[in-house]
Amino acid sequence: MSLTRRQNEPVLSEEVRVEAATWIARLHDERHDRDVETKLRAWLSKSEDHRRAFDRMTQAWEQAGEIRLRAPNDGSTAPKGRSRFAPWAAAALAAVLVLVVITSVYWRDNALITAVGQQRVRVLPDGTRVLLNTDTRIEVNYDKYFRRVRLVRGETSFDVSKHPTWPFLVSVGDHEIRALGTSFIVRHDNDQDLSVTLVDGRISVAPAPGTGETLQQEPQVLVPGQRLIISQHHAPAVDRPELSRVTAWERGRVEFDETPLEDAAAEMNRYTTTRIIVSDTGIGQLRIGGVFRAGDSGEFVKIVTAAFGLRAERNGSDTVLSRSTPQSPTPTVR
Repeated sequence: MSLTRRQNEPVLSEEVRVEAATWIARLHDERHDRDVETKLRAWLSKSEDHRRAFDRMTQAWEQAGEIRLRAPNDGSTAPKGRSRFAPWAAAALAAVLVLVVITSVYWRDNALITAVGQQRVRVLPDGTRVLLNTDTRIEVNYDKYFRRVRLVRGETSFDVSKHPTWPFLVSVGDHEIRALGTSFIVRHDNDQDLSVTLVDGRISVAPAPGTGETLQQEPQVLVPGQRLIISQHHAPAVDRPELSRVTAWERGRVEFDETPLEDAAAEMNRYTTTRIIVSDTGIGQLRIGGVFRAGDSGEFVKIVTAAFGLRAERNGSDTVLSRSTPQSPTPTVR
């Protein structure tokens, strides 16, 4: 029986998983109370997450056939050289062992995905919090040596739980980010462009092992507030962006500051399937600043057409921006 989590199945909280593991342990304790089944049914009826966690833990228990703890009967003598388990100790140890199975099996090749315009917050088994932005896919693969996450596409904010002996690695394309007790944002728009912004802590970014570049490039170490931009079109660069602008998407906002209109339109397009098309490079270089709601393309079009004197025409589900008069519009709107 495979324990790999289905692609669209929600991630369960650590608290719920621990509770489910404890119920499994109580059920397999020969000294459990007579009403444990009644109490379990009451717990399962409280939420769908409870039922889902119990099912997953049951699968884990069945796969780990060697995990079969039993408390000794009253009056029995523990085998020589072994400690006698109290019922609660057996249950606690069983719960821990089940969680180990879940971590090593359940979180192997596990994908978290958001659709266009969707955002998701999830807590990974180690307590790390991840926030996925629009049209994002990450794959989680934990083992006893490393916590590995691969960003396939999109943008993710990581708040990494501190485990000094369990490194946290994020692979993006040909690069690998190493973090420990750190908050950072990774954005991967296509096969070529990557940006890593450090909010708190310390991270290093280096070519991934096996890419052929490992020996040629030293790891780039970032300090809080720095952003590393890697592109095939230019050399890697480090800058210090306004963090409130970089993290605006976490609050459902998009912020611009002297941003070319074509770039602003492309950013708004990330959050909706109805696209804004800039008809020529001339108006594409107009500069815009301000704060907009992510996904609200209608309000964005309304403001820029009024400010620049542009025409907005529907082309199917798209909106095409073009000049409405030969006069040059105001160079900037804020």
